[in-house]
Amino acid sequence: MSMFSTRAPGRRARGLMLGALALFATLALPACSSMHGQPASTTLTLLAINDLHGHLQVSNPVPWTYAVNDPARPGATVQAAHGGLPHLMTALETLRTQAGSSLTVGVGDMIGGSPLGSSLLKDEPTIEALNLLGVSVSVVGNHEFDAGRDELQRRIRGQCPAGGCALPGYKGARFEYIAANVLEGEQPWLKPYVIRELNGVKIAFIGAVTRDTPNIVSASGIRGLRFTEEAQAINRFVPAARAEGAQVFVALVHEGGRLPNQPPGVVNDPSYACDGLEGSIVGINERLDPAISVVFSAHTHQAYTCKRNGRLLVQGQAYGALVSEVKLVVDRKTGAVSTATAFNHKVAQSAYGASPAAKPLLDEVERLTGPIKNKTIATLPAQLTRRSASGSDSPLGGVIADAQLAYVRKLTPADVAFMNPGGVRADLPVAAAQPPITVSMADAFATQPFGNDVVVLSLSGAQILELLQQQWAGRDADSPRLLQPSQTLTYRWDARLPIEQRIIDLRINGAPLDPARSYRVVVNSFMAEGGDRFTALRQGKERQIIGQDIEALIEYLQTRGDALRPPFVPRVTRVDAPAARP
Repeated sequence: MSMFSTRAPGRRARGLMLGALALFATLALPACSSMHGQPASTTLTLLAINDLHGHLQVSNPVPWTYAVNDPARPGATVQAAHGGLPHLMTALETLRTQAGSSLTVGVGDMIGGSPLGSSLLKDEPTIEALNLLGVSVSVVGNHEFDAGRDELQRRIRGQCPAGGCALPGYKGARFEYIAANVLEGEQPWLKPYVIRELNGVKIAFIGAVTRDTPNIVSASGIRGLRFTEEAQAINRFVPAARAEGAQVFVALVHEGGRLPNQPPGVVNDPSYACDGLEGSIVGINERLDPAISVVFSAHTHQAYTCKRNGRLLVQGQAYGALVSEVKLVVDRKTGAVSTATAFNHKVAQSAYGASPAAKPLLDEVERLTGPIKNKTIATLPAQLTRRSASGSDSPLGGVIADAQLAYVRKLTPADVAFMNPGGVRADLPVAAAQPPITVSMADAFATQPFGNDVVVLSLSGAQILELLQQQWAGRDADSPRLLQPSQTLTYRWDARLPIEQRIIDLRINGAPLDPARSYRVVVNSFMAEGGDRFTALRQGKERQIIGQDIEALIEYLQTRGDALRPPFVPRVTRVDAPAARP
């Protein structure tokens, strides 16, 4: 009988065949509900750091502090140090071990605005630290452009100038920097996205930096680049990533939001509701393609874990004080996300011991910068804080403006100086202490880390008034970007009045502002190019570069530091009561 016979089997044969089929079906069940013997779903763990700003050090300045229970005083709390490269490495290693498999990403501003240990070495130590931390991909932030587009590319590629790199043996980034909305012509200047595989699932990471970047970095450093709307740029590349096999889509967006009513030290919302979340990231998130499952955000140095528009929206404060962890339960075949959770882990130095793997890099940084960093430059009778009363200037902001004005006046006449508040990065010194207070070079660099030039230019009185009115441009009357003026300029302001009438009794050198007169105005080079949207400064004529802002500050502290004692008289005074925020 041929094995291919079409003759119908007998009853016994049919019974044997049915039994065999049933056994085969039982054995085959796992294959029907899985891929190649694997479970049908898998958990993807994504770890993120944002706004590191070169804070590799453990102390001086401490990267971040949070209140923790004081073991010496039951019921009391004490501020404890969080962050620092050795502890951040241990935290990531711990979370990776717990997850079994994971990917680590950056959400921009990893370099720029850095303490002396990194900034003096052109942030090469921070790029190397990100390599050690196992970062796979990072979106650029606005601060990545602080030294200009060409210098950013040099740092990424590990190209050394003729004199060699600042960090011996520096080879550049071993991870990808991405941005879908930074265009040169019509093409992305960097890769718009990358695809990584985790647990057999392909994940597309698509990046975008705040479109406001041209307003907050020096124009000369980004010449030839365009920064487009974030969501539109990300959405543009979803189909291309899908065509390459991506199943899960994650947005890395260097833009953020705020939770005005969130209590201090709270870094997670277990409900994911994030009631009251505000800021640019809210609109960006609403406009994103539904395919995006997670948005890692940054820029505003806030901590939140939210769910909006059917996706996670997360940010992890700054300076390596937190690690954001996202877990997605994903169907291996379709990429559908069935469960999504997020948690911001505090990187307390007391909880996560120092990883020995960080020591060689930090030792090298200390060897190269220690003699400069630890040098005492002045003593002060009191700490100079960048905090201020509502609607007023700050003690430190005023001192920086005074320092730049005095620096210029040694060489040429000048009337007034302005400092942008976002350029004052830390109190001076960073840590409060009992007087007399020692100020080190590291403290000065922490306060003024950008290496801007001091520029003097000519503006008319009318243009100075326009400049001051731009403090409220596009902002709530209660939250202006108040320029920090030198003591030669004073005014009062009333939020109840229209912007064009808001400034009252504006005086320079004690005399009312003359709209027709030409004044010599001192600002840093970032502001002189219209940075922070103070575009009136672009009209300045007869420009002259005098020196560097850090030199002006150090010289002023050395010559006049003893006189910088409270009370500090504000140059700007708000005359109406600020409205209570909801």
